[in-house]
Amino acid sequence: MTRETWRVPVRVDFAGGTLDLWPIYAMMGGCVTVNAAVDLWIEIGLTRSGQGHRITSRDLGLELRFDAWPTEPPTTLSWVWRVLDASETPPATLTLHSPVPQGSGLGVSSCLGVGLLGAALGLEAGEALAAKVSILRDLESRELQTPTGWQDYYPAALGGALALHWDGPAPRWERLEPHPALLSNLVVFYTGKPHHSGLTNWEAYRRFIEGDGQTRQALAEIRDIARDMALALSSDPAAVAELLEREGRARMSMSPAVETDAMRAVRDRGRREGWYAGMKPCGAGGGGCCLLVARDGHREAAEAALREMGLPPMDLRITPKGLHKL
Repeated sequence: MTRETWRVPVRVDFAGGTLDLWPIYAMMGGCVTVNAAVDLWIEIGLTRSGQGHRITSRDLGLELRFDAWPTEPPTTLSWVWRVLDASETPPATLTLHSPVPQGSGLGVSSCLGVGLLGAALGLEAGEALAAKVSILRDLESRELQTPTGWQDYYPAALGGALALHWDGPAPRWERLEPHPALLSNLVVFYTGKPHHSGLTNWEAYRRFIEGDGQTRQALAEIRDIARDMALALSSDPAAVAELLEREGRARMSMSPAVETDAMRAVRDRGRREGWYAGMKPCGAGGGGCCLLVARDGHREAAEAALREMGLPPMDLRITPKGLHKL
């Protein structure tokens, strides 16, 4: 029994979240989401053959054992079961380890899904794996019992920074090269409070479909911001910071709960001390991680202030690598 080790990155999103839910992007005449893989790695260890099946989550302290692969999801690790079941090749043993906090807003469950499906099928990052994303999107909707988007899967399936264009039955992806000055001033920190993107996205989705004017106006603004972000990411770090701020404000207009007390404290202190350029919550907001752009040359001051506030920055960078086998 040969053990394999696979690693899959999580992602940060710069602009255009929620727009990846059908039929929002169709009703709006096409949208864009801008995101990127980052080098926080979920590790998947597996052996393909053996007696029975065992699934272990080191982080959750859970282990499941089956003599035969179950036909219905277990009460724990049901997302893991669902993806492996869809692969039709569940391994004999599977071990999971993630350095990312629960409810981080970094697309952990979706990126894990890419890792599980790709590892089970023996597919590393690339177009063949990206072609499987619609399977994962539908599985996640069944798991959560809510509408789900599909932007979170692509950084794990392709690697790098991406503009995902929602203008047809399946998205087109465009590879982006973030500006070096942006990369040197980009900070991600955890607010200490998890979020639940499924519920937050569902509320925005429901209001949009019902024709709520404020929600439709906010998502139209986010659509315009995301289009500008796709152009600015490689050329204009100052514009990226301003666009992050604008998206944060647009999301707050849909729900003030998107921004937490910790986020407001960071903005207030950063502006007072002169290191703050722009910020938005990762994912749907309401907790989890935040994406912060420090003023050029002020990253160290920003990180020191965050540590003093009990919001230590995470050690990560945008990575060109998606799912890969070690």
